[in-house]
Amino acid sequence: MKKNIKIDVKVSSIPHTKAKSSYQSRFLKSKSMHKRGDKAIYVKEEYHEKLMRIACVIGGGKLPLYAYLDNIIKHHFELYGDEITAEFNDKNKPLF
Repeated sequence: MKKNIKIDVKVSSIPHTKAKSSYQSRFLKSKSMHKRGDKAIYVKEEYHEKLMRIACVIGGGKLPLYAYLDNIIKHHFELYGDEITAEFNDKNKPLF
């Protein structure tokens, strides 16, 4: 049985055509990886379903989920890398 999944997206102030091309160029590009790795991550079922649908539908069936997630995580680190590093260093005090 096929589930209908609703995807809510917040609208930004970026003009639609620029936002569309920017999103596609940032997140919907496939990367070749020599090895997918043997690491598993767990996400809520609802997120997994949405991510799979986005990767499949918007990615035209050519974008594997791992590539889509890799693009999302890369962008997250680009945006918040300095904050993450500062928080990590603040909480990770040297032993001596």
